[in-house]
Amino acid sequence: MSRTRPVALAAALLAIGLLASACGSTKEVTLSAHPVTPPWTIATDALTTDSGKPFELATDTTAPLTLVFFGYTHCPDICPEVMASITSGLRKLSAADQKKIAVYFVTSDPKRDTGPVLRAWLDRYSPKFVGLTGSLAAIAQLGKSIGIYVDQGQKLASGGYDPNSHSSFVIGVTDHKAPVFWDGDTAPSQFAHDFTFLLDHGAEHLVSADS
Repeated sequence: MSRTRPVALAAALLAIGLLASACGSTKEVTLSAHPVTPPWTIATDALTTDSGKPFELATDTTAPLTLVFFGYTHCPDICPEVMASITSGLRKLSAADQKKIAVYFVTSDPKRDTGPVLRAWLDRYSPKFVGLTGSLAAIAQLGKSIGIYVDQGQKLASGGYDPNSHSSFVIGVTDHKAPVFWDGDTAPSQFAHDFTFLLDHGAEHLVSADS
């Protein structure tokens, strides 16, 4: 789709085979997640939650695992599909593990995605998901720091508007860094498997198979 543009840096990190260290032994584990080495440093640009509170992704995440996805509520296909996959993946986890994961949806269309609009849209998936908005410049800067491309969008010859393009990666944040990401076409079962692994073993055990 024209609205989905992978980042060159992220594309260079796509390695499916991962090694995991557990219980004093090393075993090979195949994950859908892609490790980022060194982890991306999250920009400190301040955004606003759908309830109007200031929020900095770089400092205000407290969950053991935080998932971040950029999109917009008027997106006809990719955004709803990815959000539905994340939601389904989380539902496969135990209630205890679900409580350890936070989900933030960052709008790439802040002119239309006001707080109430974000809240109503996210409630289709989970009332626990949080929407983030702000200036397009701040949103783009945050995205750039964690491998997400966001552009200005453009007016069409028909008089309509092509909303802001954005990459479709799902970013994983732990310990205020972004050490892992998933492709937008990751299946719910793959998300669930990887979420469980990260909660049990931590992102520090993710290394590329070629290392």
